[in-house]
Amino acid sequence: MSQLKSYIDKTLKDEYKEVKTLSETALNRLTVYEHCQTGKKVVLIRSLNRNDDVFRTLKSKDTMGLLPMIYEVCTEDDALYVLEEYIEGESLFKKYATSQPESDELKMILLSICDSMEILHSLNIVHRDIKPNNIMVRRDGSICMVDLSIAKIITENSARDTTTLGTVGYAAPEQFGVSQSMPTVDIYAFGVLANQLALGVHPTTSVPKGKLGRIIKKCTSTQISNRYQNASQLKKAIRNIL
Repeated sequence: MSQLKSYIDKTLKDEYKEVKTLSETALNRLTVYEHCQTGKKVVLIRSLNRNDDVFRTLKSKDTMGLLPMIYEVCTEDDALYVLEEYIEGESLFKKYATSQPESDELKMILLSICDSMEILHSLNIVHRDIKPNNIMVRRDGSICMVDLSIAKIITENSARDTTTLGTVGYAAPEQFGVSQSMPTVDIYAFGVLANQLALGVHPTTSVPKGKLGRIIKKCTSTQISNRYQNASQLKKAIRNIL
């Protein structure tokens, strides 16, 4: 065990109390801890998906609240351990489980997601799992993109992803072994998410009329070259709707 891992374990044991297991899968376990004096909450991630480089790239970076703050990144023989900010609030999935947001609110959400993607993509990071469950709405209404467990750094001379990961329905076709995941896979997932928020259905079923519908169709094109190629282009289009 490294000194850093020992320090993290000791700090959590001495100064925090375990609150709950946020989620647990075959690859990841997320545990929430609360500071005994201040009440501040943090998340300890234990991950078998060794994307250490993603979390190290984001460590201590100020993302203006659009992504969780990464406090510590620890690489051990058995797993990757990450200590990150806990985001209070509810996911888009829960918040809009039985309703759709009003047009102004929808526009704000979509622009904030574009801002999150811009930050990641500027660091050569692709999220690869953008969906309503992974977008949190804080109590003040601000948006935070969470769950970087399958995010990856774009690498040169890589023809395809080494592992097929993503959520069916939101993952772009190329995530299933066709080619390396690039920012356009997040653009594709954004289009599906936008349609779910606007109509409550997948875009293969129906899309909104007008500009938003055209944007969603462009985002979710099976032809990579037909999509918006970056979040800045997409954000500009979103600003001109609703």
